[in-house]
Amino acid sequence: MRINIGAGKQTWQGFYCIDAVQHPKATRPLDMKFAFEFHKDGTLKRHIPIADGIAEEVHNYHFIEHVYRWEADAVIREFKRLLVSGGYLVMECPDIEKACRNLIKGGNDQMSMWPLYGDWSHKDPYMMHRHGYTPKTITQLLKDNGFVGIQILPPMTHGRRAMRDMRIEARKP
Repeated sequence: MRINIGAGKQTWQGFYCIDAVQHPKATRPLDMKFAFEFHKDGTLKRHIPIADGIAEEVHNYHFIEHVYRWEADAVIREFKRLLVSGGYLVMECPDIEKACRNLIKGGNDQMSMWPLYGDWSHKDPYMMHRHGYTPKTITQLLKDNGFVGIQILPPMTHGRRAMRDMRIEARKP
């Protein structure tokens, strides 16, 4: 099984797609509506209602930046819970170092401000960012939560914005 958590409009065939809301431009309906909810200490109030160790791959694209850093460990552990031993986590998110370079160079909002804060034009809290990552900090987050074989790669989605984003691939031991 391949799961895409925080699917947005990327409701790809061959993936079990989960998100808090149905994106109006999604190519098909979500397989599950689920919104992460957290206690004040950052722990999950409830797990995604899917069995442990069921997925060969868990994907999430431009999702981790939408939770506070103190919630991110619980999210990463939830991804890990869903994976089989040897399963792959694939993520993409803004690279804050790249966004800062773009900002200093006078880059447009999409390449500099959106990675930092999110796209405010939607007037939607789900589109705002709560934390940002560099290759070093996202690697440490995954290591701290037991992932191995962590690689930082060029992005493959969201218009392949290599000058703004990063792709992260890791494996559950």
